[in-house]
Formats: sequence, C-alpha cells, structure tokens
Amino acid sequence: MVRLIPLLARRKTRFIRATYLTPQEVVDVDGVGDATRDTYQRKVFYDGANFFVVYWESDDKQVKYVASADGQTWSSPTVLWTFAIGPYYGGNIDIQYPNKGAKDSHGNSYDITLVFSASNGNSWNVYPFVILGQTLSLKSGWSYATSGAQGGSIAADVDGVYEHWTFHVAAYLGLGYQMSVSTTTTEVPYGGTTVGGAQIVTYKTESPYDLLVLAKGSDNKLYYWYAGVFEVATLGTGFSDFCACSEAQNIGDPERIHMVYIKSTGELCYRKFANETLGDEVVLVESGASYPVIAAGKGGKLYVFYVKDGKIKLRMYLGSWHGEIEPFKKHAFNTPTYLSTNQNVQHGRICLVWTEGTASPYEVWFAYLID
Repeated sequence: MVRLIPLLARRKTRFIRATYLTPQEVVDVDGVGDATRDTYQRKVFYDGANFFVVYWESDDKQVKYVASADGQTWSSPTVLWTFAIGPYYGGNIDIQYPNKGAKDSHGNSYDITLVFSASNGNSWNVYPFVILGQTLSLKSGWSYATSGAQGGSIAADVDGVYEHWTFHVAAYLGLGYQMSVSTTTTEVPYGGTTVGGAQIVTYKTESPYDLLVLAKGSDNKLYYWYAGVFEVATLGTGFSDFCACSEAQNIGDPERIHMVYIKSTGELCYRKFANETLGDEVVLVESGASYPVIAAGKGGKLYVFYVKDGKIKLRMYLGSWHGEIEPFKKHAFNTPTYLSTNQNVQHGRICLVWTEGTASPYEVWFAYLID
C-alpha cells in the first residue's frame, strides 16, 4: 500500500513517498495479553530473506517464534523455550540482531542472540542462534546465565568470537541494577521503589564497546559504561515507558543514541546522546501517548511509534520532526499494546509488532515500512 504523506518543512510542502504493509495478524495467543511486552525490548527482525517475530505464550509457559518471507503468510509457531514456572514477566524477551556478519575464529557466523529470564524471574539467560532459512538454531557450546536479576527487566548486547565472547548485560535487581561486561560486574544504586527496567545500547563500534544503559526508576538515570559505570544524567522524576536505539551498527556510522520516554506529567519526549553529551529534551506528544518505540533509518531518519486514542501513530525525523501520521488508517485496532520494533532499519525494512485484544485469546500483529 502506497501513501503520499504531506510534510511541512521551511514553509514549503513536500511529499515523502513511503510504503507500508497493511497490518497482518501473526498468531493468536492465549492467557494474559503480554505476548510482546516491554517497549525497550526487541521482538522482531528481518534478515533480508525472512521476518521473524518472537513472543511469549503464557498458557504454555513458552517462548515461541514465527517466520514469514513476505510479512503476510506466517509459519507455524516453533517453541524456543518451555518454562516449568512462568517468569515474573512473561513477555520478557530481547532480540539482539547485530545486522552485520559476526564471525567466530572458524569463520562460522552467529546471527542473533536472544535474552530471556528464567522460570523464577531471578536469573537471565543469553543464547546465540544461527539463522537457517526460517529456522533459528541454537549455536552449540555457548550460553550465559546469572542469578539475582529480579523483576524480569533484562537486556544484552553480545559480540565476539566462539572461543572468546564479550557480552554486556543490564539486569534489574531488587535494590539496584547489575551491569556486566564479560566477567566484570558492577552494581548501580536503584534509587526507587517502583518496578524498574533497563535497556542497553551500543554507543561506539570500537572494542571494548562503550555502552549506554537507560535505567527506569524514581531517579531515572542514564548510565555510561566504559571500564566501569558512572551516572551521566537524570532524565527526570518518573517515566512510565522508554526505548532507545543506536545508529552505531557498522564502522563509520554516527555514534549517537536516540531515546524516547513518557514523563509522569504525560509528555512523550525525545533526547539524543552524542559526543558523550545529552541533548535537549524535545516534546513529541503533549499527552495521551503510550508504549513508545524508536528505530533508526538510513540517512539520519528516525521513526517513533506510539499508541494514542486507541490507534498506532507515528512521528518521523527527516532533518526535523514532522507531524503525527496514522500509518495504518484502514486497520480496525482492538486496544493495541506493547509495541516493539527492530532497533535499526534492516535490509530496507522498519518492522513493528504489537499485541491486541481485551480478552483471551489475544493476537500478535505485524507490519513493516520500507525505509
């Protein structure tokens, strides 16, 4: 479906030609409606041949995935993991897709890593996978897990070779955040009493990586990792949702982190972290927005999706922020929640998944934009 979207820039009207896929139902899921839970975690990616959506099914206590070559016809669900006891947060799954040819010393590749919490919600696990057509195969001989991470808020970035993996994990603890790089672990004060969450994003492409960790709590800190952890900035008192993305996926890419979050006063805000400096806060939506996600496109483009008035809305950055768009006007939404997108454009595609429904069985929906 092709749309002509009017955008105002410098008192002139321009038309940006963008192509959107009409939303497609991926799968019905039973139980509670948190199949794609947590906006800061990624549940979808595109490897250039197939789209993959990873989700949680509460009734079976399983992490599953489906695949599609065209974004319309989907494979039957495949079980990745079955829990004896459901995790604290069922939809607590994060995909790290490097979008580059990561190789081990034997020339073999790993394609993605998946991070999800254990059955009791008090530990997290990191697993590398190889993509074979529409199948995700666990790369034998390596995994990582640790205990003590409560609340189910986890994220990880994995890089390295088969014999020597470097991994970075941020996990919410009951009284703080645990930041791990390889075998070094640092705990950071939490400073709050509400349930937290953490997202970790790559800031530089050199080794060792510089990392930023956006940590949710009453103090709402942005942490920076380089041979340790220290506080960079306080984003404000209380935010309900957050998501960040990085453009630094390949050597030579800009080293910038883009963040969106909703303040306790209701504004959906954007901030950039570049050159180790936090930029000014930009209000994108005054009130009524929820479940924000952000993805980086080519040429400095940014895509911010969110739910407002029972619909999915979009704001784009193309040299400046443009007005609110309804990308899927013909779709009859049924209470969309828990948006998730790929962090960066992958082979020309910006992917979006979400959960719909007000009672079991809930539904997982998918759509993509051509960047």
